[in-house]
Formats: sequence, structure tokens, C-alpha cells
Amino acid sequence: MNTTKKHLTLVLLGMIIILPIFTTSCFKKGSEDPFLSIYTRKARVTGKWQIDYLKWDIKSNDEINELQTITIANGTDWEREIQIVGTDSVRNLKGKVLEGRNTIIFYKDGRFVQTWEYEYDENIPDPENEDIVTTNTTKVFESMEGTWNFLHNIDDYKTKERLALVVENIKSKTFVYQLVETDDDEETPSPSLISTYASTNAYANGEYSTTWTLRMLKNKQIIMDQDIESFEVITNDESGNSYTEVGFKTQTLTRE
Repeated sequence: MNTTKKHLTLVLLGMIIILPIFTTSCFKKGSEDPFLSIYTRKARVTGKWQIDYLKWDIKSNDEINELQTITIANGTDWEREIQIVGTDSVRNLKGKVLEGRNTIIFYKDGRFVQTWEYEYDENIPDPENEDIVTTNTTKVFESMEGTWNFLHNIDDYKTKERLALVVENIKSKTFVYQLVETDDDEETPSPSLISTYASTNAYANGEYSTTWTLRMLKNKQIIMDQDIESFEVITNDESGNSYTEVGFKTQTLTRE
């Protein structure tokens, strides 16, 4: 056997040994995925992640008002714009995400836990006295738990290109602090707690789920997108009201 044939034989033998190691889950699925990764898709998802960037653009309609809500968080900067569609009524809020509190953990056993904590200030003018400045600071803590798994090839999507989150419970706490300042203050005033709100929602298995498309899945970074299109009828003793949401969400995760 000459040298060329010997080298060719070694290359082929090496490919036979190595190729089985790279399962189909190691190859490109999302539009911005690497062509090949040494990690499986499950290994790339599993772990603790920071939500470094997100943008949610959602229109909601409750038969009374149609609202467009745009939320953007970039690092620790947070802002939200709420507009009544078809009017000039716009509410702009700016605040911050608390450091280290915007995380999602995907466990190897198929569970996930997400926490999200942010706060924002809102100045409220006094219509009778411009020397009085009232600032409301709203602090929000949200958490969500459930299970995660990949979806198979449905429609135009590849197997493991999408991630399904089956939500089991959602918890939310909101605290509103008020600070009133006037030109007559001799001492620096302190904010006081004026209202609190807490809620817990539990869901049966499969009752509430969300689906994310993994546009990019790397070992250190994930970019995921979600189309929003939901319809709900809220029924009480007198009538049934409908509530709809349409829009999209996108977020970038960075491994801790």
C-alpha cells in the first residue's frame, strides 16, 4: 500500500470513528446556529443564563381599550412604552433591572426556573402646586417554574429547533413606594410604602405553555424568538368578555 492510500485509509477510519460522536443534534438548526458544535443541543441549553436583552412588542385588546406595549431591557436598563392604539395617549416608563435578578435556569432533568426583578420611577405632577414633586417607585418581582423540552419537526421547523416551556406556576409581587418633595422640606424626605400586590397562579400540566424558536443556540449564548397570538374569554355571572394578544418577543441569554 503506497503512502497516499495509507493516508486515505487513516482519514476514512478516523471519520468512521468520529462521526457517530456527532449526533444530528450537534448540527445547525436555527438560522444563526453554528454549522457544527461539539456540544449536543440539550447540553447547550442546560445551565444558568442571564437575560441580557429582550424586546416585547404586544398589542392587547380587552374590548374596552386596545393597547400596544413595548418593553425593552438591555443589560440593566429597562423601559416600557404603553400607548392606547389610535390615540396620542402614551405612557413612558424608565427604570432598571436589578443586577443578577434576571435569570433562567434550565435543569438537566427537564425543569426550569425563571426570575425577573425590575423597578421604575414615575413622576406625578401636582396640578395645583408645581413646587410639589411626587415620585412613585414601583418594584416588581416575578418568577415562573415548570418543565422544558424540545419540539419535533412540525410544519417548517426542524427537530429541536424550538423549545417548549410548560408553565406550572407564576408568582408576582409588586411594591409601590411614594416620595413627596417640596421646596419647604428642611430634611431629606424618605419614601413610604403605599401599596402592595401579590399573585400566584398554578396550572395543570399542559394547561399553559409557551414556544420559543431558537434562532441561535451556542454553548455561551442563546437568541430566542416567540410569536404571540392568544385569545381568551373571561366569563362571569353577567357576561363573557374576550381578551386578545398579538405580537412578538425576542430575548438574548448569556451563560453565567
